[in-house]
Amino acid sequence: MGFILSKLLPLGLYPLGLALLLQLAALLGRRRRWSPWLSAAGIAILWIPATPLVSRELTWGLEQRSTALTPRLIPRADAIVVLGGGLRPALRPRRTVEVNEGGDRLLTGLALLRQGQAPLLVFTGGKVKLSTGDPAASEARSAAVLASELGLPAKRMLLLEQPRNTAEEARALAGLAQARGWRSVLLVTSATHLPRALATFRRLSGGLQVVPVACDYLLPARDQMGSATAASLLEALLPDAKDLHQSTVALKEHLGLLVYRLRGWS
Repeated sequence: MGFILSKLLPLGLYPLGLALLLQLAALLGRRRRWSPWLSAAGIAILWIPATPLVSRELTWGLEQRSTALTPRLIPRADAIVVLGGGLRPALRPRRTVEVNEGGDRLLTGLALLRQGQAPLLVFTGGKVKLSTGDPAASEARSAAVLASELGLPAKRMLLLEQPRNTAEEARALAGLAQARGWRSVLLVTSATHLPRALATFRRLSGGLQVVPVACDYLLPARDQMGSATAASLLEALLPDAKDLHQSTVALKEHLGLLVYRLRGWS
């Protein structure tokens, strides 16, 4: 029940859900003097994070931290841990496992392995669907299937198929590392997720040395964006569904880091 609530309750705090709740409250109290103010607040909460100006700032705030956390020279470690996410399971009409935006996690892990940074890849992630009878494999299993298709031998992979969130992934890795006598791992995840993931793994992994490796950057660096023009400034203030999604991803990480700190997980 706790896991289900952790997935459902925050939806009312993200821009889309909160804006709809305010509009619903304004509609129910449409004869009250405060109704227009609630409606205006709902529009603002939806409009502001949907602008490129705001979505970029929220995303850069996380990705710049990840760049600073990732060492320029990646050291060797006992294993490479690729966190779940970034894959679509092999369910019809797909012929096999497919990647989405976060698929860079898997590709980065494979690249590090081939560069000799560690002898093993650890894939994490269980089933996160809330429906029953879900035929999809766990995220870790899907990653292993795709890695095998890309030529990685099964003997160089380990799977943690039970964890459903970052805290569970950290605890599961701690047990695996203790059983195998590992002293250090490379932690591979998306740049927006890395600050929370690193704080969690360092807190819950039982003294294991965790080296962060960021990937899946949503934006180029600020100095790679070119010079502003009147048209680009206007565009930056107009709402777009893509930017609303990007802001929501960033806000989810900020909220998640706060909740994890309050619960003693990071």
